[in-house]
Amino acid sequence: MSNQRRYLVTGIADEHSLALQIARTLKTSGAELVCAGLGMTKHHDDVSEAGQRYLEQTFEAFQEVVARELGEDTPTVVLDVSLDGAIVDACESLASRDLALDGFVHAIAMDRTIRRGVASPLLEVSRDDFLHCLDVSAYSLLGLTRELLGHGCLNEGASIVALSYLGAERAMSHAYRNIGVAKAALERISRELAYELGPSHGIRVNCVRFSPYAASRAGGAIPELVDAVARAEAAAPLGNASPEALAKEVAHLLQADLDVTGSVRHVDGGYNFVA
Repeated sequence: MSNQRRYLVTGIADEHSLALQIARTLKTSGAELVCAGLGMTKHHDDVSEAGQRYLEQTFEAFQEVVARELGEDTPTVVLDVSLDGAIVDACESLASRDLALDGFVHAIAMDRTIRRGVASPLLEVSRDDFLHCLDVSAYSLLGLTRELLGHGCLNEGASIVALSYLGAERAMSHAYRNIGVAKAALERISRELAYELGPSHGIRVNCVRFSPYAASRAGGAIPELVDAVARAEAAAPLGNASPEALAKEVAHLLQADLDVTGSVRHVDGGYNFVA
């Protein structure tokens, strides 16, 4: 039996995604990868033609990036965490291909209140937009973990790592209002899962908070984040952390037999204690 570990990486959107850097580092370390990306599913029954084209093009672009950067033989699966049926289908696809996992990276977030470089103050966030952000950015960790376990896709002793941010703990100078609330929920969910899954399955769950990062599609949409990167670079004792540093920490937390769970780690050059 091979000792090679296999991980699911979510959240790869393009070549600038933090999730892609994590995947590269895992692959270099010898791990097998499975990558999940947003795309059209049979559960998108009320999507407009424009929405359908967007989902199809998004998944096609995701597959191209994965093939180019990680290898054409890297398995992929379509995943929309806002739809229970789509999560079930993704897990069934993994199970049907015998792609049992030794862990996964949760790098999924969405905040509809950040549009065209403008972020809504929290008092202006609608119930629908608040719940959508909470659903995609936080509840998805719970929903995906449950279905992976239920379909026999998550091995005993597996490790789960979710990406978070300092904005989960404090108000930031740049816009991070609604998504900050969701990231706080994500961290709380991770600790509850760590508490439940440790005794029952030996599964570890941790979060990593990374430096301000504006190069990704998600980061580029946040107003004033470029300025926040400059402030963090100047203030952090070690300067802004690199995506490579984040990837090394995530890979460390994913390794076997590491007695670390329920933690929120910082990879930000020390910015968290001087900000």
